[in-house]
Amino acid sequence: MRVLMTVFANSSHLFNMVPLAWALTTAGHEVRIASQPDNAQAISDCGLTAVPVGNDLNIMELARSTPREEMANGGALTLNETRPEKLTWDYVHDTFAQHTQLYDYMADRAMTDELVEHARQWQPDLVIWDALTYAGPIAAEAVGVPHVRMLFGLDHWGRMRGIFHQLAAEQSPEDRHDPVADWLGAKGAPYGVAFDETLSTGRATLAVAPPWMGFPTELPTISMRHIPFNGPAVVPDWLRKPAHRPRICLTLGLTLREIADENVSLGDFVRAVADIDAEVVATFSEEQLAEIGELPDNVRPVDFVPLHALLPTCSALVHHGGGGTRTNAVMHGVPQLIVPNWLWDERDIAQRLAERGAALVTEVPDLTPERLREQLRRLLSDPSFQAAADEIQKEYAALPSPNATVAELERVAERDRTP
Repeated sequence: MRVLMTVFANSSHLFNMVPLAWALTTAGHEVRIASQPDNAQAISDCGLTAVPVGNDLNIMELARSTPREEMANGGALTLNETRPEKLTWDYVHDTFAQHTQLYDYMADRAMTDELVEHARQWQPDLVIWDALTYAGPIAAEAVGVPHVRMLFGLDHWGRMRGIFHQLAAEQSPEDRHDPVADWLGAKGAPYGVAFDETLSTGRATLAVAPPWMGFPTELPTISMRHIPFNGPAVVPDWLRKPAHRPRICLTLGLTLREIADENVSLGDFVRAVADIDAEVVATFSEEQLAEIGELPDNVRPVDFVPLHALLPTCSALVHHGGGGTRTNAVMHGVPQLIVPNWLWDERDIAQRLAERGAALVTEVPDLTPERLREQLRRLLSDPSFQAAADEIQKEYAALPSPNATVAELERVAERDRTP
């Protein structure tokens, strides 16, 4: 069959889809990945076929220039809000109204026009769309083929849509305005596509986190083991040699820079690990290295190293809680110290891993050089963290692989095609 995958121009969201694209290809299916032109080279570098649609997105430049409060989940209205007392009708309604504007930017009219045009010309049998790329379901419905929403973490959108519908049922009919229906209805209208809820959540959802990490929903869901892909990579010479003492991966450069101030410098955090009996592999940019100055003897600075090659040699990982990084750690059974970001599900999954005993969690305001050193020593000295990480690793390995998931996607394509 022909499978059209689509994702907005962001490397981490693309890399989330790559192993499944390979699995579909090696099963004999023809796969194309459609994205904005500034993602085409990255797709090709992954050994896959790119279809440039729309205009360059330049999403990272936009992110660097946008204040946090104006970003998705960075302000007062967040899709990852889970406190019941906050989830009122007005809050949930207004959160969707705000986020539809942000998500429309990531898959705008120009991208949708060209994606629909390509789908009509190529006639795919199945569309798989990144969960933030809403040109995907429009194109699928425009040509009458099944479509699957592929998650990149926890399903905060699907969870919040369930809450929205529950709260809407409690409102008077004239007050049940649905900003998502307005948005996707208008987005689909030029192509003859009317709104129904599958435009929002897919005819099926492909979940890439173990069920115990997620939220209960009534959405039709296919579970798949997330195989982390870190992009094209070369294993450095030093990593091909055995480590002679415990190894720690520290990939907190941006967070450390954000919380360093006139009283605590970036160098203070790095020097805090100097007396730990471990090799610390730390990711820093040239600018950060210049600010730090002299490094402790046990710190190895790197600009980039493939985590799937590094983490099997590590006894601990310190990171933001991002999806690719934490999944690499879970897959390789590495205890984690997580300083969670706020972008999507970093705090939720960090807490779940901590509850299972495989991680420690420290919020950004609480991170000090002394706390970093103390928590790293706990991870290295207490064997319960490694035992818990090993148990989660076994559970994770039991989930269906991308190769095993292909058969389920074939059934979706056959069963749900519009006559």
